[in-house]
Amino acid sequence: MTTEGQDCPEVRLGALREGGLAPAIMALVERGVQNRPAQARALRLEVELQLESYPPVRIVFGDDGVLVEDGPAVAPGLRISGSLPDLAAMMVAPMLGGVPSPIDPRGRAAIGLFASRRVRIQGKLGLLRSFIGVIRL
Repeated sequence: MTTEGQDCPEVRLGALREGGLAPAIMALVERGVQNRPAQARALRLEVELQLESYPPVRIVFGDDGVLVEDGPAVAPGLRISGSLPDLAAMMVAPMLGGVPSPIDPRGRAAIGLFASRRVRIQGKLGLLRSFIGVIRL
């Protein structure tokens, strides 16, 4: 059941690579889509996650649902590079106005990831806010 009482977009698993994280990332994306289906449905975006020591993960939010697969993005509107623990830290950080909250220790830690360039973003800040808004835990 969704928290917004709406039908969820379908989340599909696409191509897989040995050692890839697509199945694990799909589980996180699927949970976010179930909890925030209206936000997921409104998002039109291709994301590439470049996680250290793993093949890239491509996530496509489109009209027919969400595709998560191992491999590089074709035309990413957003590229996030960093380690898997850093991505997890971003997902659990409390948000304030669509950005990590500076009044919470987890939010400050997430802000520090960007400031130290441990997490690098290519794309518009608004797209990052929308993406994190869907997948946050």
